[in-house]
Amino acid sequence: MTPEARDRAATLLLEARRNHAPIAGLPEDCRPPSVAAGYAVQDAVTQRLGLKVIGRKLGCTAAEQQRNLGVEAPFVGRMFAETSCLSGARLAGGGFVMRGIEGEFAFRLGRGLPPRGSAWTRQEVADAVATLHPAIEIVCTRFRDWRAAGVGAPSLVADNGAHGAFVEGAGVADWRRFDLVRQRVTLAVDGKPIAEGSGAAVLGDPLDALTWAANECARLGQPLAAGDVISTGTCIGIHLVAPTAEVVCDFGPLGRAAVSFVPAANPSP
Repeated sequence: MTPEARDRAATLLLEARRNHAPIAGLPEDCRPPSVAAGYAVQDAVTQRLGLKVIGRKLGCTAAEQQRNLGVEAPFVGRMFAETSCLSGARLAGGGFVMRGIEGEFAFRLGRGLPPRGSAWTRQEVADAVATLHPAIEIVCTRFRDWRAAGVGAPSLVADNGAHGAFVEGAGVADWRRFDLVRQRVTLAVDGKPIAEGSGAAVLGDPLDALTWAANECARLGQPLAAGDVISTGTCIGIHLVAPTAEVVCDFGPLGRAAVSFVPAANPSP
């Protein structure tokens, strides 16, 4: 992918984001042909947005998602301070062209995981974690239909992994005493149960997903730093909600993450 094609793709995604006007897909002459090319576009979009990066989100950590998009591994996107909030926040529903709800385990690092000569091990990554958080990722793509044949994984990577916003629940410091693989996660919308799942959907174990992220980000030259938050992918699939909705993801003894979409016109970045 040429620098000119990369920059054109970034411009189209930024215009779609800022105008809240989703596009059918990136034109063929600037559509990233690979996930690696998608990351190059994502880098350009991030640089031009000028928002503060606070961590990473993982996409396609569930086997079903990988099958649907025809990929064999997850991908990463950036999370920003300006589009992140604490549980209980009220967000303008009209600020999102799409409100896809995913319940996720998120880890906040107490120390960084820089590149080195060997891969970070699961134990080393666990030792770097400060707290675990119940969380919600709000998926919001710049494409009219992210499942369309003309989009695909490389374009979704270019679109920052279809990240819209992040909702963080209270941190749990003694998270190791919980069985994250078997921990039940439920979603309720306007008080009605909608979906449930567990940590087993996240690459088999959320800690394995975090370990993958540490090594992938190091490979990409974007090492995870102390204080970064990494949201490890959905336990419950993706569920679209209306512009006004009360959303709660319950992680049992690990706590809850909740967000309200309200009828206000305050678009997200």
